[in-house]
Amino acid sequence: MDNLQRKITEGEHSYRVRIMSCIVVTELIMLALITFWPEQKEERTYQDIVYTDQNILVEEVQITTQESSPPPPPKPQVPVPVPNDQVIEEQVLELEDIDLSIEQDPLALEGLSTAGNNNQVASNPQLPPSVVRIVEPTVPEAAKKANIKAEIWVSFLVNKKGEVEEATISQIRVYEDENDFRLVETINYGLPEATLEAALKWKFRPAKNNGQLVKAYTKHIFTYGF
Repeated sequence: MDNLQRKITEGEHSYRVRIMSCIVVTELIMLALITFWPEQKEERTYQDIVYTDQNILVEEVQITTQESSPPPPPKPQVPVPVPNDQVIEEQVLELEDIDLSIEQDPLALEGLSTAGNNNQVASNPQLPPSVVRIVEPTVPEAAKKANIKAEIWVSFLVNKKGEVEEATISQIRVYEDENDFRLVETINYGLPEATLEAALKWKFRPAKNNGQLVKAYTKHIFTYGF
């Protein structure tokens, strides 16, 4: 009976050992599989790779600064009519209609000069005569045919009403070309007569000296053939 019990005990022990051995072997096999199993690499084909030759351009950043706004432009000034000394084919050129009855300057100082109270001519007035109407001379046909190029300088004596009391020729220049001229005592073709006839019809704003209207001289040039 004891032998049988001993054999049964030995058999159970042997069975347990085999079971444990199987379990250990199985675990070792699983561990080896996990450790040495080859990794699966992702296969990429030639078609999966796309090449491009486009260049990426990065523009240079420009640093800007805010400028101060420019000052506003000045107000336009009203042009003052200035007589042109050149001869114009028109007979009469009216610059403006004015009232020649100019009042005495209220700022005039008393007891300074009495040049405006007599008929004397002021040689250097504070405010010289200024032209308000120009009458152009009629150029004689003979002068046109001769192609005369000349300047006739005229001296005007303007009275206190702005009228021309006297007109005299002070200088005559005859031009060979635009820059070369010679002085002459007189000129033909009726140019002096036509010049003085027109000059006597001019109108001026009278000269003033110390707030008083005065007689005064002024000069202008009549041109022909330019």
